[in-house]
Amino acid sequence: MSTDRDTVRSYDAVAAEYAAEAAAMPEWVAIEIDAFVTGLGGSGRVLEIGSGGGRDALELENRGISVRRTDISNGFVELLRESGFEADLLDPLTDDLADPQRPSTPYDGVWACACLIHVAREDFGMVLGRLAEVTRTGGRLHASVRDGDGEDISAHDDDAAPRRYAETYWREPALRSALTDAGWVVSAIRRCMGKPDDWWLSVRASRA
Repeated sequence: MSTDRDTVRSYDAVAAEYAAEAAAMPEWVAIEIDAFVTGLGGSGRVLEIGSGGGRDALELENRGISVRRTDISNGFVELLRESGFEADLLDPLTDDLADPQRPSTPYDGVWACACLIHVAREDFGMVLGRLAEVTRTGGRLHASVRDGDGEDISAHDDDAAPRRYAETYWREPALRSALTDAGWVVSAIRRCMGKPDDWWLSVRASRA
């Protein structure tokens, strides 16, 4: 979901390896899934942005949620399809976000875990707004971004397939303001640790 095509190509090149590395559910993500499912009342239709290898979608479905899997990386989309799941190639900045299964019905929620870090700062508000437009009033949002300042390029040049990821960092006040301006009511922003010294801002919000 970045205009930086090197980021997308990097995920395409290592989709299977990345999915295997991310297969274990981090504790903080499990906690967010609990809160998200509870907020939906244990049912509903959800748009997932950045499905990756499909870890979170599987857990959501095990908890009674219907998930539309999407990713901007064709590598991940093909991986999901090869595993027997429906998945759509989708850029939340430019593509039609309506649900193909029920085009005139808004989603009950949006799950965007650890993927909006790749949205450029100048595009972030538009992406949040477009997600709000296809979500029902009161529908739930989970989104998580890296805590910090500025932008960065995460490079992994020692791999067989060199990778380059453009990432945008956020502080809570600016993140909260962007969400509010885009039509979301923020109930909580939790600061969560992934790997050591890898901090995330995890959003719980609902559609205004």
